[in-house]
Amino acid sequence: MVELNKDTALKMYKDMIKIRYFEDTIRKYYYEGKQPIFNIAAGPIPGEMHLAAGQEPAAVGMAVHLKKEDFISATHRPHHIAIAKGVDLKKMAAEIFGKSTGLGKGKGGHMHLFDVNANFGCSGIVGASFPQAVGAGLAFKKLGKNNVAVAYGGDGAANQGTFHEALNLAALWNLPVIFVIEDNKYAISVPKSKSTAVSRNADRAVAYGIPGVFIPDNDPFAMFEASKEAVERARSGKGPTLIEIETYRLYGHFEGDPEIYRPKEEVEKLRANDPIIRTKNELMRRGWLSEELDKKIADEAKKEVDEAIKFAIESPYPKPEEALEDVFAPSPVPPEPEVKGSRRLPMYLAISEAIAQEMEKDPTIIVMGEDVGVYGGIFGATYGLYNKFGPERVIDTPISEAGFFGAALGAAMSGLKPIVELMFVDFFGVGFDQMYNHIAKNHYMSGGSVKVPVVMQTAIGGGYSDAAQHSQVLYAIFSHVPGMKVVVPSNSFDAKGLMISSIRDGNPIMYMFHKGLMGLPWMPYPQSSVNIVPEEPYQVPIGKAKVVRRGRHVTIVGAAMTVHRAIEAAEKLASEGIEAEVIDLRTLKPLDRKTVLDSVKDTGHLVVVDEDYLSYGLTGELAAVAAEEALPYLKSYTRIAVPDVPIPYSRPLETFVLPSTDKIVESVKRSLGK
Repeated sequence: MVELNKDTALKMYKDMIKIRYFEDTIRKYYYEGKQPIFNIAAGPIPGEMHLAAGQEPAAVGMAVHLKKEDFISATHRPHHIAIAKGVDLKKMAAEIFGKSTGLGKGKGGHMHLFDVNANFGCSGIVGASFPQAVGAGLAFKKLGKNNVAVAYGGDGAANQGTFHEALNLAALWNLPVIFVIEDNKYAISVPKSKSTAVSRNADRAVAYGIPGVFIPDNDPFAMFEASKEAVERARSGKGPTLIEIETYRLYGHFEGDPEIYRPKEEVEKLRANDPIIRTKNELMRRGWLSEELDKKIADEAKKEVDEAIKFAIESPYPKPEEALEDVFAPSPVPPEPEVKGSRRLPMYLAISEAIAQEMEKDPTIIVMGEDVGVYGGIFGATYGLYNKFGPERVIDTPISEAGFFGAALGAAMSGLKPIVELMFVDFFGVGFDQMYNHIAKNHYMSGGSVKVPVVMQTAIGGGYSDAAQHSQVLYAIFSHVPGMKVVVPSNSFDAKGLMISSIRDGNPIMYMFHKGLMGLPWMPYPQSSVNIVPEEPYQVPIGKAKVVRRGRHVTIVGAAMTVHRAIEAAEKLASEGIEAEVIDLRTLKPLDRKTVLDSVKDTGHLVVVDEDYLSYGLTGELAAVAAEEALPYLKSYTRIAVPDVPIPYSRPLETFVLPSTDKIVESVKRSLGK
């Protein structure tokens, strides 16, 4: 327990001095080369710059109570929080200058700072920090660690859905999480009075049954006391706290901001109420600070910051080709497994068995999502897991996709291996920011230091009249995102092996199962999707396609349901003397170009069948692959996909737009001139 004594108060004051000098020094270098006409891309520090001068109390009052192992998720204005938490100052400065010695090797920049040694991260997306701290708190609780997680956000962030989803999850699960709102009165240019229906965001805590504390006038000592109580509450298992501190930024929202939205007198008043001056005066009044000690503190802070800036300036830039590194963490590629035994399982049981076997081996694996518990998943992918592992490891969530996907990320960064289910892929929009801006990018932006072992599983596909918002596949969207692998099994054997590989991979995986292949008793499915599934664990390699039928006249490529349509078409074509080779991609990202190209070079004709939309999808990607690398061999190319219309409800309409066996047969014959 940290008490407010002389040593503690001086520590806070020293950090405030260091923060301010760092921000002012960065500001000086930021404007080099950007004047007389401001050019955001010029100078030694390009891009946006959000400085925290004036907001020091929010950082130091909290950080003094935290341990190295405690987690902080901060905002796009992160420097004060990072410095107070103990982030490596030299590496932080180097990252801001875009150097190879930076925290993220120059890949993250000032809004995306990660220091695994200080357990610190931040994001350029407003409101993103809240659910990630919930995930860290969940990990601490599940792993029996007496740590706390802290999320920072501005007053504008308190109007994001992630804020409310995160508060509800933290309260519901009684997690050691502290939410800090830095109320600097503006969300960029919009004043709080025009954006927020309540005068105090701390009052919102009552909706979630947790304490809410308001700290007026940027008071570092009041922040110290509120933080002390919140940290003690969290560590003792009493749950989360919301703290709102009334603070002020002395500069614009970003450097170069014309600040036409606030009068000059307001800024002058803020400067007269500078928290560093007020803290200095209070320490002197208490007899804890003298002019001599104050000078020593300032000199020490200046020396440390100057050394960090010197280190950054003298560090080399990364080599250009290093831009291609750190997209994924290294992961071994297993060999193709053998089919053993005679037991046949539907896909839903193969998936749940794979998860169960990995959970038995690794206690850090958890499953979370809507209806994954007692219900066993709407499509059976978590069948039986709740009875086997209980609610501590198979966690039913509220309908809060942004909240629990962000929590999965925070948990993965804090020692767990979450498997998180999105009930229908069509629902991804409400949680996509956490998926593509954070889960997929944090490893890269951190220069490879942050590991994100998250498996995201979701149901795809139509064919049973569920209409436009429950029938899409959309895997092209996820395949388009760097840092995310995408697997799409077509049968129960591959489903088990790909799930085990996904869990062991250590990277973000989007595992997409087609509802019409799951083998559910209440939904039609092709019998060819039910395979022999060995009882022992095995891995199917991610990034490796499989030739499921040999042929010499034409290559047909598909994924998930279209593999079965292709096999059916190939059997029909064989009766007419046409031998089609059928390839099951199994993985869309990374794409196995070699297997496709080798086949095309033999057959000369390529037909790609896709249940996703036609434009900017898989069919176009494989067309580009064939054109770039097999054009001399390619005699024809045909694309079969869903036209650019939403999936309709009526059975004849849906049947018309979806790929079918007959469409494939007709396309192959047309390609071959028959």
